[in-house]
Order: sequence, then structure tokens, then C-alpha cells
Amino acid sequence: MRKEYHLRDYQLECLKTIKDRYQAGVRRQLICLPTGSGKTVIFAKFPRYFRMQKQMLVLAHRKELLDQAYDKIKDTNPGLNVAVEQADRSADPDCDVVIASVPTLGRRGSNRIQRLDPDRFFLVVVDEAHHATAATYRRVLDYFGVLAPESPKLLVGFTATPKRGDGQGLNAVFQEIAFSRSLPEMIPKWLAPVAGYRVETDVDLSRVRTRMGDFVTSRLSQAVNTTPRNDLVVDVFRSNLKDRKTLCFCVDVAHTNSVAKAFQEAGIPAAAVTGDMDPAKREKALEDFHTGRIQVLANCMVLTEGYDEPSITGIILARPTKSALLYTQMIGRGTRKYRGKENVTIIDIVDVTRDHSLTTLPSLFGFAEQFDLEGHTTDEVQRDIRWVETHRPWIPIDKATSLSDLRYRCERINLLDLETPAELQPFSDFAWIDRGRGGYRLGLADATAILVAPTILGDWEVILRGRQEEKIITRANRLEEAIQQAENRVSQDLPESVGLVLRNARWRQTPASEKQVRLLRDQKIAVPEGLTKGQANHLISLLFRNR
Repeated sequence: MRKEYHLRDYQLECLKTIKDRYQAGVRRQLICLPTGSGKTVIFAKFPRYFRMQKQMLVLAHRKELLDQAYDKIKDTNPGLNVAVEQADRSADPDCDVVIASVPTLGRRGSNRIQRLDPDRFFLVVVDEAHHATAATYRRVLDYFGVLAPESPKLLVGFTATPKRGDGQGLNAVFQEIAFSRSLPEMIPKWLAPVAGYRVETDVDLSRVRTRMGDFVTSRLSQAVNTTPRNDLVVDVFRSNLKDRKTLCFCVDVAHTNSVAKAFQEAGIPAAAVTGDMDPAKREKALEDFHTGRIQVLANCMVLTEGYDEPSITGIILARPTKSALLYTQMIGRGTRKYRGKENVTIIDIVDVTRDHSLTTLPSLFGFAEQFDLEGHTTDEVQRDIRWVETHRPWIPIDKATSLSDLRYRCERINLLDLETPAELQPFSDFAWIDRGRGGYRLGLADATAILVAPTILGDWEVILRGRQEEKIITRANRLEEAIQQAENRVSQDLPESVGLVLRNARWRQTPASEKQVRLLRDQKIAVPEGLTKGQANHLISLLFRNR
């Protein structure tokens, strides 16, 4: 029976944007949408929306993703011939839509790809597009000609996690992010609210080696797969998740089995799912979890992509990671909405790290890595942050460690927050301010400013913000290059602002004027002793720009 997938407003907007950007000359587009927001439903509409006259190719790297794409495209387009090219499944070269396994087509030495005529394909879709820079993907994309500079073909990549773990930018494949919605933007209308707890352990990860941007699995397992830590995971579940269907992410097979055993010995119905287990047993465990016979399902790198179980209301991150990509995939398993589901609660098991920066739930939302949600949902915290961004915009939000700490920072000004960050001083002469979340701000004359901000493609944007609008004026691959280009732009095009922004200008170091102090106090700002004219100027420009 055919299923009807009614598009949400942002899905319709996404389709229109892809078409508009293609007509504007952007042939290689990246679409960024969180897990659970219907990426597959969007590209299932492509054949009808684009009135395709040629064939369409969908690329994915796992059987679950191939099967999901097949089901949705076939349901949406019952009149089309849709087939899968993977392992022992061969697609008819003449079919309308080919859903292909990248390991099958892109494996070095394989002739499978030659069955498909690249000239007959116009549109290529890459699911989980953060993998697109891998050699296997590049071989497939090169074969179909979508990377050629003058190619008229359309390449559209879909991902929830555009940052790769190895730090390689996706701009090697895609020209721009044509459409995106962040996880906070999608909550709570389209995705379930996310609550969180931070649970610290005394396990030391400082000596655990890293490779490709994350911990070496074997070394990490040795560090965290201990009886006290596994028992702590069980205790945390009892304290905060006891009535919730919970997915627990572990490091490797040994850790997964140990965690599942700890739950079972505590009398909690649990099972382990690993990649090396018998497929029939794995399907049985997944079915038992779906029906509620099992309350806790422990797994390692099996359910991070392509697993769809909307009834999950608890997630335990027993696997520490430095990778925002992997972390986003893991928590995304719980963000789909479901009847009776108020929120999904995420437990971050946080180990001791001196030399490593862990990805945690708060860090995805722009809070400090050590921020403790203490059971609050992220949208509750976001509401407070929006108030701070309007009424106390100089506060570096990503340095707050809790709501109470954020509120304390609102009561008093830390003069160090108003100084040029140390990392910029070796190559900058201007009075830049850390605006939080990795970006920097330079206040100019006439209520304008230049912002330098990182992008999720791995480069930097230089943005000119005026009274009514803002526009990107240039891009750079490195922070130093972006800052220097911004300063050159000011010197050449806005010379009247140079005296205002020079970091060592004498006027900046003199005490704040009575007029400045009065303006700040009128806004109910507690003016600290020692405030300079330069610092006061920054506070006032931010306050009145945001008002």
C-alpha cells in the first residue's frame, strides 16, 4: 500500500531552495538537517519535484540506509522503477532510480560501477554526506562526473553532522550549504525536547591516544570498561531514567557486553547489540526493545546511523568521544517525536581529561563543555540565553557552566571578557572581542561591526553587519587570514573607523566617561571599577545594536 508523506514547511522550503540555487549556478549543494527531520522524505520527492527526464542515483554506505531510501522513494513514486545495487542485489541499468552502496561501487578494482552509464544520470544524492570526502565516495562521484567544474549535473548531499572527525572540510566536494536547520531550531515543534545530566567519573583519559580526531577504540575500552564505571552507568539509569526506554552507547564489543551484563545483574531487562552477532539474534534484540520486553539496549557503532526507533526516551553516552559528528549521531537516535514523549533525556558520562576536549550535549548548543543541564531541557536554557544575548550581549555564553553561573555572570561585568583574545594578539592590531561560540567581533563607527565566524564547512566568514542588514564580504581558510582580510577591509574602505578600533589607541585606556557610565547604569548595568573608555564603548555599542 502506498504511503503519503506530507511535507512540512521547511521540507518544502528546502526543495525550493535546492532548485533556486541550482538555477543560480550552484551544482554541488549540501543540506544540513538534524536526525529525525525527514531528510530521506525530501529526496524521495526529487523525481516528481524536478520532473526528472534522466536517472537519479542515491548513494549510501549501509544496508539500513539503502533500504530506508528504497522504501520511501518507492512509496512516494509508485510508478517508477527503483532498484538497489549492493552485494548480491543488482539494479537494472535502465531503471529510473538506482540506490547504490558506496562500498560496492567505489571499492578499488571493482567493475560494478561500469554497469551504469554516467551520461544517463542527472541527479546524484549522497546520504550521510559527511562521508563524501572518503576515497570510495570520490571515485563514485568522479565516475558520474558531478565534480567536474563545468558539469550541469546536480549533486545534493544530506547530513545531520557536516563536521568530519578528521577535521577535513566538506568544501572539497560541496560548493555551499544550500539549506540548513539546527537541532535547537527544530525543537520542540518538529523534534522532541532534549534534557540532560552530566555525570563525572574518576576514570582518567589523559593517556588515551587519539587517531583521526577521536580516541583509539582499543585504548579507550581498556580505560572505561571497568566494573565501578559500568556499575555507575546502572546507578545513573536508576536515578534518572528508570521508567524510560534507554539506548546506551558503548566503546566496543567487550564494553557493550559488560554494560549489558551489569544491567542484567541489577535485575534490569537489557541486551547487547554488536556488529559481529548473528543477524537473527540482533533482530530479536531490536524487536524486544521495540516492544518493551527489553528496557535497555547497549550497542557499539551499530545503531548510530540508519536506526529508527522513535519511542526511545533515554540515551546514555557511556562512550566518551571528541567527535561532534559521532556524538550528534548518537543523540539523534532519541530526538524523533512519539506519542506521549515529553522529551529525551541524555546522560553524559564524563571522564577526567587534561589534554582532550570531549563533545557533550551542552557543547552542541553552544554552552561550555562542562555545562551541567541538571535535568533542564536545552530549550529552557536557550530561552535564558536569548535574554542574555539581547540584554547582556558581551557575556561569553560558552564559558558559563550552568544556569546559575550564567545568571551570576549577568549581575557583574568581567573586564577580561572585554579584552582582545590572546589567540588574536600575535597577528592583529585591532580591538577584537570574543563573541563566544568561536567567533569574534570588531565594533566600527555608525553602529556597524565586522564579525569573523567559523562555518561548518571548516572555513571562516567575514561578515559586515550594519543597522538593517548583514552581508558576507569574504571567506578564508584560516582564522589568521580571515582577521587580516577584515582589518585590511577596514583600513581601505572604512578609514574613519581605524582610530576607533586600534587596540593600543591611547583613548581606549583612559577611564570611562561620565556619559558612558550614565548610559550603562540607565540600562541597569553594574559598572565595575576600572572600566575604560574602550571597554565602555564596546558595551554600549553591543547594547544599542541589539535593542
